[in-house]
Amino acid sequence: MDEKFEILYIILKDLQNAGVLKHLVLVGSWCQEFYRHHFKNSFEIPATRTMDADILIPRRLKLAHPVDVHEIFRKRGFVTQMHYDSGFARFIHRDLTFEFLTDAGAKADEKQHTIKDLNIVAQELHFMNIPLAHYMTIQYKDLMLNIPEPEAFALHKIIISQRRSDPDKRDKDIEAARGMFQFFKGKDHHIKRLHQLIDDMPKGWQKKIADGLKVTGMVLP
Repeated sequence: MDEKFEILYIILKDLQNAGVLKHLVLVGSWCQEFYRHHFKNSFEIPATRTMDADILIPRRLKLAHPVDVHEIFRKRGFVTQMHYDSGFARFIHRDLTFEFLTDAGAKADEKQHTIKDLNIVAQELHFMNIPLAHYMTIQYKDLMLNIPEPEAFALHKIIISQRRSDPDKRDKDIEAARGMFQFFKGKDHHIKRLHQLIDDMPKGWQKKIADGLKVTGMVLP
């Protein structure tokens, strides 16, 4: 097992043992590793090459018993990098950095949102309600993990690629979406779900997808 993936697995297991993981959604490039596992190592899905792990939290999370996420990371040797003006924290290990995200909703800006039951401040980002609303639960070893539906993952990548200021991250988003589209080809249920999600989106989001496809030269399967 790759060392970065092993650390990811350990933290996810700790969150599961704390009764938290079932409320969260893993997003970002690490999902590709779990898609490859779940879909029998499909070669079309790009391998993960990142030191960042992103976990999505519902804005109105309410737990029966609050959990201190900082303590979970501290016990595993992570260092907390705190932005003292906002309270937003990254959890840093030599091989992997964790960030917690939430959806910004209809707000024009993207700030930080306190999740009291986890003792954490999450970064708000637009369009995160796509994976929050459309996820699936898979089993990996003894983990029960929520990850975006692959079709939602691909569409989300197309939309956020256009918002990237970092060209390397933009290219990775596009590569991820392109690989998922290749995986969907010839699989009617994935193609049907892809178009269903698009049809259910607001017109403005549909335009962002159309613009992203035009810029990248991709075609919907």
